[in-house]
Amino acid sequence: MVNAVTNLLNSATALTGSSVAEAKTPKAPSFGNMLSSAIESVANNQRAAEATTMKVAAGEQIPMNEIVSIVGKAELTLETMLAVRDKAVEAYQEIQRMPI
Repeated sequence: MVNAVTNLLNSATALTGSSVAEAKTPKAPSFGNMLSSAIESVANNQRAAEATTMKVAAGEQIPMNEIVSIVGKAELTLETMLAVRDKAVEAYQEIQRMPI
């Protein structure tokens, strides 16, 4: 999962013309940068949840509310990313259906 997110992050960075976007609006972050940081946030949350789960599996004593919080946050950010992806695909398909 982390590799897939990293590949998506690399693809998003390669596809965005950050230098062009930055030349137009130097103070506002580009869409590519915002997308990259959102994907990185999802990856970090997934890594934190995985690390916590591994610690518990190894026998480390971690409070249950902390485990539930970390895993819930990772799940929520992943679901949000998937919803945004679905909307982007839907918008792309709608644009493809437009007559020229």
